[in-house]
Amino acid sequence: MMDLASAEVPKVEVSDECEPFVVPLARSLRPAPTVDGQEIIVGRGEFLFHEGDVKSGIYRLETGIVCVTTRRPSGPPNVVEMLFPGSFIGLGFLEHHIDSGMAVVPSRLTFFPLSAISDVCAAFPEARERQALQTEREFEARRRELIPDSDELPVKRVAAFLSAMHHMNRHEGRNSDDIAEFLTTGDVASFLNLDVDALGRALADLKDRGLVDSADNGGLRLLDPGALEHLSSLP
Repeated sequence: MMDLASAEVPKVEVSDECEPFVVPLARSLRPAPTVDGQEIIVGRGEFLFHEGDVKSGIYRLETGIVCVTTRRPSGPPNVVEMLFPGSFIGLGFLEHHIDSGMAVVPSRLTFFPLSAISDVCAAFPEARERQALQTEREFEARRRELIPDSDELPVKRVAAFLSAMHHMNRHEGRNSDDIAEFLTTGDVASFLNLDVDALGRALADLKDRGLVDSADNGGLRLLDPGALEHLSSLP
């Protein structure tokens, strides 16, 4: 029987050319970055921020629903999106919010200061995706500020026409603020290279701005000719 105590232990030679074998740590096992935030509760109908407010931080929606809206020239706000738990709110690159965020139901959120944006985006892939999306939206909003939107062109065209009619009436000794009823016909729309619906929308816009109003004779009454002329001359 072999004496195990006296048996020689076989030696294993390791070549210097061999590199150590390292088992990579699975991504799911890597410690995730930790970012501390402050929990806040927002009641139904309360705003996180309003369009034009200076950004103070970003939010992660934990429970509840948040509605994001933007202003229109007239009428109710335009609903941009509805956000649900897990969504990040308030990201982007501009210093001011381009929209408003309101809680549809009582909602719980985590608030992070602006100084934590880089850490938040590093910790949460969904925050990085949201940052890219919001940055694109803010670029588009800035572009619209610098370049007049195509929807404004019919309004300016109609304002220019009304301004010209105002000056012509005054030159010919008529009431310069009363525009005859033929304005609403297809002839005027064709003259302005608009369809009748576009002409109607432009007139409604000018009425909402307080620049024109309906006249008893079926035409229009100019309430602020100077503002009409200024509007038509805007770049």
